[in-house]
Formats: sequence, C-alpha cells, structure tokens
Amino acid sequence: MIEDVDPLDVPVASAWVTVHGVRTGRPVGAGVVVADGYVLTCAHVVSAALGLPKKHQPAPHDEDLVRLRLSLPGLGGRPVDGPVRLAGWEAPRDDPRSNRWDGDLALLKVPSAGAPVDFGETELYRTLQTWHGEGGPGTQADVVVKARIGARWLMLDAEHAAFAVREGFSGGPLWDREAGRAVGLIVSAEGERPRAYGISAGRVRAFLAVSGVPPQPVGAGLGRRERERRGRLLDVLDTLWDALPPDRVHRLGRRLAEDLALWIRPSTPEAVAESVLAHPRGPLVLAHHMRMMRLPDAGYRDLLAVLAALGPQRMLLPAQYEELCAELGSQGYRDLLTAAGHSGCLVGVPVTTVPDLSALVERLEARRPRHADTVPHLLRAVEEAAARRGAEGEGLRTWSSSVAAWNGVPRKALKECRDSARDRAAGQGECRPVVRVRLVRAVRPEVYEYEIRAYDGADFQTGSWCSDDPAPRDELCGQLAAAVEELEEQVAAVDVEFIIEDGDFERPVDRWPVPSAEAGPRAVGLDRPVVLRGRPMKRAALWQERWHQRAGGGHVPLVLYDRAQAERELPVRMDVACVILCCPRERRAPLVGICRQQGVPVVLWCRGEHGGHEERILKPVVREDWPYQLLGNVRKLRVEAGADEGHPGANLALLWEDPRWSPARWQGTLRAGGHRWGLGQGGGAA
Repeated sequence: MIEDVDPLDVPVASAWVTVHGVRTGRPVGAGVVVADGYVLTCAHVVSAALGLPKKHQPAPHDEDLVRLRLSLPGLGGRPVDGPVRLAGWEAPRDDPRSNRWDGDLALLKVPSAGAPVDFGETELYRTLQTWHGEGGPGTQADVVVKARIGARWLMLDAEHAAFAVREGFSGGPLWDREAGRAVGLIVSAEGERPRAYGISAGRVRAFLAVSGVPPQPVGAGLGRRERERRGRLLDVLDTLWDALPPDRVHRLGRRLAEDLALWIRPSTPEAVAESVLAHPRGPLVLAHHMRMMRLPDAGYRDLLAVLAALGPQRMLLPAQYEELCAELGSQGYRDLLTAAGHSGCLVGVPVTTVPDLSALVERLEARRPRHADTVPHLLRAVEEAAARRGAEGEGLRTWSSSVAAWNGVPRKALKECRDSARDRAAGQGECRPVVRVRLVRAVRPEVYEYEIRAYDGADFQTGSWCSDDPAPRDELCGQLAAAVEELEEQVAAVDVEFIIEDGDFERPVDRWPVPSAEAGPRAVGLDRPVVLRGRPMKRAALWQERWHQRAGGGHVPLVLYDRAQAERELPVRMDVACVILCCPRERRAPLVGICRQQGVPVVLWCRGEHGGHEERILKPVVREDWPYQLLGNVRKLRVEAGADEGHPGANLALLWEDPRWSPARWQGTLRAGGHRWGLGQGGGAA
C-alpha cells in the first residue's frame, strides 16, 4: 500500500491494520497502531470478526482472540504473528442521556506491529481521509467534519467521497493529511445517507489512558528541535504552576476543557501541554486564559515566547471559528474562497492547498500583516464575503467587528476595508460558470483522449464526462454539447475552456462544430466565449501576481514582435498581465512558451497569416478595459467572421489562464445537489 499512497499518508499506511473474519478471512474492519505492540479498533469490529453480534457486550476471552487474524497491508500484507490479547474493552452501549450510543472501543495487545501514530483534535469543516478495512489502493473516502456532538463524537459528511462509507470501514483512523496525525476513529454510517460518525481523538486518548497504555505523545515524530521547543513549553508551565493557587488551576482546566472540547479536564502541566498541543487552536486558547489569570509579566512573556516558537499562531478562538462557520453557512467555503480571491488575500497561494473551509481559514489566519494597524487577511476576506452578500452579510460584519476589536485592529482601518469591499462588490459580478475540456492527447488526427468537467459560478464541479477509449472529435463535441446544455439549465451563460496538454495552441478548437437540436451543428465559439489553457503552470506565484495586476495598473497590454523583445521585457515587466502576439506563424509557438514561462495569464493572437497586420487587427480588441471586455470582444469578432475563414475573427486564439482555478490537479467526480439528513442512531453500521 505504501508505494501507492500520497507521501503525506505514509505514517498512517505504516500503522494501518486489517482485521479479518475468522471464518471467511475477509476484511471486516480496520485498526491502527497507537503504541508499540498495541492496536486500537472498534469493539464491534472484534465481535464481527469472531462471528458474534456487533453489539455483543461481554469482552471476548483470550482463547477466542487466538483465532483473530490481523495483517499490515502497508507492509505488504504481512500478518501479525503471535497471540492477540485484550488490553481494553468498551462494548457499544446506548447512552441514556441522549438518543445515541457510547463506547465501542477495543485495544489489542500484539507481539509486534507497525509504527504508531499520534491522535490530536480537529475542527469543523476539515477534510479527513479514511480507507476501507483492507487498506488497499483505491478505497479512500474523503469526509468532512460537519459537527461535534459533545466531546465524544464527530459528525462526518461523506457526500463527495469517491467510495461510500459502509461496512468494512469501522475501526480505521480518521487521518488529517496536512497535520500528519489521526483525529478520530471511524465507527458508523447512516445506511443509505452519506453521513458517518467518528469517535473523537480526546475520547480515544482517554480510553488508552484508562487501559494503561499512555497514548502516543502529540508530535512524537517531530525532529529534535521541535521536541525541544515543546519541552520548553512544559518547563514554563511547571514554573507557572507554582505561582497559581489551586482554585485558578481548577478554573484553567475547566476552561480548557470547555474551549477545546476535552474528554478529561487537564489538571497537571503535562496534561495541559498535551491537550494544548493536540488541538489546532490550543496554543491560542492557553495564551488567552493565562492572560486572564493575571500572571507575573515575566512569566507570561516567557509563555508567549514559547508558544510563538511552536509555529504560526491562529487568531480565532474555537468559539469564534465556529461562529464564523455558522455565519458563512452551507456555502461558506465557496463564498470565502471567492471573496479571498477578489480581495487579493490568496495571491501566490495555489487553490489546491486550501481544499476546505478549515484549511482556507488556517491559511488566511497565517497571513498576518506586518503592521498592527492593518486589517488581517482573514477579516479582509470576510468583509469581502459580507459585501458580496449585501444585506444578508450583516451577521458576518458583526462577527468581523467583534474579532477586529479582540485583535486590536483600529476601527478606522476596518471601516476603510469594509468600504473598499462594498465598492468592489458593487462593480463586479459573480464568477463565470464554465465547462472545461481537457485534451489529454491526440492519438491520431481528430481522435482524442479527453475529459470534460462542468463547474458552477464558484468553480465547483457539478458534472464529469470522459472517454474510456480514444474517441473521434465528433463524439467529443457531442459530450461537450451535453455538458453545456446541462449547466445552462441552471445558469444563463457558460464559458468553455480547452486545456491543452501538449502545448499545441494552434488547434482551432473554437471552430469545432457542436451539435444543436434546434440549429444544427454550430461552432462552439459562436455562442459562448472559448479560451485556451495550458497544463501545468509551473511558476504559480508569478502567475498569481500578474493576474492580480489586471485589477491594479496592469491594464495596458504589451505587444510582442519577436523572441528577443520577449526575453528583454517580460522578466522585468511585472505589471504585464496581457500580451498581444504580432509575428509570423513560425515564431508564435516559442513566444507563447516564453509568455507561459514568465507567468503571463492572457495572450491573444491570430492563428492565420494576415500580412503583418495583426497589430492593427488586435489592438482595438484589447482596450484598456480588457479584464472585463476581452472575452466578449473576442466572441463578437468570431460571430462577425461567421463561416468566412478569411476573416481575422475566424482565427483568434485566446490564452486565458485564470489562477483562481489551476488545471494541474483534477479531483474525483462530484455529485451535484445539496441534501439534509437526520442524526443516526445505534453503533457499528460502518
């Protein structure tokens, strides 16, 4: 398995354990190595493997566990040799205080297993990975943390998972790829509904402690320097503990447990350090409550210095973050991502690095301004999102004002930021819905391998079509027509983008005939804006910076005549976001390559030869307002050309590479439509 996984998943692949049924030998669930010689799984997985009812209450005897078979798929499917003994057991049981259940944990003692992983807390709207019990490639399911249920449970949205979370997933760790640690244990699903549940990391750590197996220290896999920094935190806490009276120690533990949703209230410096380091917002919460304790100035400064050395600090307390999630609502990720792009808060940040709301907020929090009187990037993005919502954004503005005051942002700076966001919202429309055609390769003339994907007005996928085998151009155009028609049922206007894999930008894709039931075959560029994109864009930061210039002073296009001019001007002209090519046919391919290498996002040229008059033809098309008018102007010329191949409009090629969406990474097909589901009951469904 390790050879087939993402490098960020190697730690969990090494710790993954498959639990096999004693009768069939088939995987019935999973487990994970949590300490040397200890495997954690669900109690109902052990019962199912032994042929017992999933809600079997009594702990199995060691003579029953002798028949239990475990293997390590990440280590080539190697079986776990030797006897398996029970080190901890909590059977699934109904919780009389709620309409749910509790327990469902089992700790197994084995002679040897893989390397252990540590468990830490997560936050809402974080995307986590889990796999089917067999741990084989192609069984990954991505789930999103939608809610916490007390300190025990994580409610998980599995709507967009490539595989449904079903029987056989139970006992597997919920893996946070970016943090490099497990944040819970998958335990159940809601039958036909794409919702699942997991046991929280705090509950897991408490169970391990009660079972007599200290949980893996958070960050145990870090290097020596990082471990030293975390050791300094414990040293500072030991010193501060002597200065705190017992009532304040009790109050601090209670507040940490409330804010960090801890299963057990920390009461010692060691417990506080572990609890703080196990939560992404733990250091900020500790600093906040220690400030309220009115510690000696020197001790508080030492604490802040140690916390700062641990890494980038967040700016939102857990309650503030959850309030932001509630205000953003179900479309929060789309709205905040779009707003961050419009306000320039993500310049130089590949969108693929912020795949969910949690990662997006984390990235915006990390981009702190250098000056205290400047509005932080997160608040700028929130103000942009509020402005785009109009009157419905008042809740976001109230939240922003509260957080700005808590972080010491001057009122005047926040007002200027809010006014600018409103001005931009008044002058800008929504993102354009688009159908993207990826030409993987041309097998032979007019025969292609391809993928077609439709995206809504926030660049979120709503449909997918692809060729199982090389297909003729006519078939491709038929699929393109189907994709466009499906998207146009929801929106009035759709753009079409062709992603060219091999750099052949001279292919006249805008002239390809798309079937229409009403009007017969029509060139795709007649009815919709059609642009070209390359794959991939290597200098992403420069690409982002030039694209951002289009909203600043980079409106005037640069006319290029030859390679020498391009090599001379583009490396020093960072204000150039649009280029017009005026050169013979044989010079165009190298010039397009240089423009892409220098991160120029917009390039316009004529595919045919026009006697050196390209500049006269193209300059009127690319006026100073090109960021808002160029797509429409190019389409207008194509319409004027009609079927006349000699008209310059029939040969326009427009490279339009919007960095807000990068074709360097294609995700799995997503299902469109939102649904709402009720809470599940009972355990062991996964």
